[in-house]
Amino acid sequence: MSTLKERKEAFVTGLNGGPIPEINIVTSVALTGYFCWNLIQSTGRTIDLNIVLDFALNWIPLLLSLTTYSNDIGLLTLLMVVPCSIVFVVNKLPRLTSNQKGKPNKIPKSSEDVFKLVKQPYITAYRGGMLVVTAIAILAVDFPIFPRRFAKVETWGTSLMDLGVGSFVFSNGIVSSRALLKNTKKKQRLLTRVYEGFRGGATLLIIGLLRLYFVKNLEYQEHVTEYGVHWNFFITLALLPPVLVFIDPLTEWIPRCCIAISISIFYEWVLLKNDDALTFLVLAPRNSFFSANREGIVSFLGYCSIFLWGQNAGFYLLGNLPTLNNFYKPSTTTIKQLQGKKKLKPWDRLTTVSPLGGLLSWTFIFMVVTQLVFAYHPYDVSRRFANLPYVLWVVTYNLGFLSFYCGMDKLFGNNNENHNVPITLEAMNSNGLILFLLANVTTGLVNMNIVTIDSSDLESTLVLLGYCTFLCIISVVLFRNKIFIKL
Repeated sequence: MSTLKERKEAFVTGLNGGPIPEINIVTSVALTGYFCWNLIQSTGRTIDLNIVLDFALNWIPLLLSLTTYSNDIGLLTLLMVVPCSIVFVVNKLPRLTSNQKGKPNKIPKSSEDVFKLVKQPYITAYRGGMLVVTAIAILAVDFPIFPRRFAKVETWGTSLMDLGVGSFVFSNGIVSSRALLKNTKKKQRLLTRVYEGFRGGATLLIIGLLRLYFVKNLEYQEHVTEYGVHWNFFITLALLPPVLVFIDPLTEWIPRCCIAISISIFYEWVLLKNDDALTFLVLAPRNSFFSANREGIVSFLGYCSIFLWGQNAGFYLLGNLPTLNNFYKPSTTTIKQLQGKKKLKPWDRLTTVSPLGGLLSWTFIFMVVTQLVFAYHPYDVSRRFANLPYVLWVVTYNLGFLSFYCGMDKLFGNNNENHNVPITLEAMNSNGLILFLLANVTTGLVNMNIVTIDSSDLESTLVLLGYCTFLCIISVVLFRNKIFIKL
């Protein structure tokens, strides 16, 4: 008879995932929650939305979309949008007809001509929503109520959790671009940058090693083909910043987006041209450190590419004004500063974009390239190896969803000066990594005290609801007390 550990490992092994359109629809519930929150907020009748309503819009629907309503997202969306629309009409329509503050919010045009980094509401909402989905899925995957098609696939295919891992790396890339924009004119020595990179990743590396220790010594279930025998996602996150420091000298001549493309193409060329390489990755025995951890080591290249694409997005997302050539490189020179000094070349005008313009342009480019690769590539998406189709899928998804978030902010008049974001999403974003760690620890504690795979739907829902409430309360308490823990 199989042990409980073996049963739990079998529960998350050998899965094939589900279709990309379904993943898009399920995760769109995060967008719907943000839309509904803005819809009610725009009535002007509430200065600060009740946190219970905030939780009900931005946490509970996401939990339901991954469990009870996973096969009926349309109904879940209606249950969210219809009541909020009624509240909007009842509160807003009389004011519009009586011409009392009836004009829609307008985004004030900035008169500044100096570049500065700002906090964009749509990025906060995007990262907060992504962290909420990730946190829920980490525990929900261990319960039968969580559809197996959403769990990580074995080798080939797409799933919601596979997308979550890549999205986490992409969003970290966006955040890391702040430092690049701050230091465009201040050059540090390579050794100094390497030291700072390793210092920043040291805590995550320690966490990754601690996770390895506890998994091996507490008989906790593990999925070896996910990252390998000793590797885990925390180690990948820890090594990304220090390793990518070594490409910094190249970025003075080659844009980061070109380096990201080169990494993916070279890696894919090796997989396609060398059958022995792919055979080794899939079938080789785990008799050395490299072979034992081949998934984590080899997929690191794909995550490097995703991280670089995140940095590239940050160049046109994080500033208060469009800057010269921000479509593909970090820049702090605004168009206003150049006006009257020299005539802009067509290339400069084309590659100087607003946040929404940059997102829509890159999204279109990635959609075209992704469709071509999917149509002619001999292999499917593989999160296990982070191959080219996986990188394209992750980047296309994140750029596309950021476009919706950005467009929604424009619709409701949100901007860096009018920073309207649900507090639960703001709180998750403000302490993202520590809350991601807390979610992992809590998941481990739940698994050691509950036989999750034998839980009924009601038991699963109650445990997951309690887990979400716990994480939400901790995040809000930290945020309201201005406690920001950086790992």
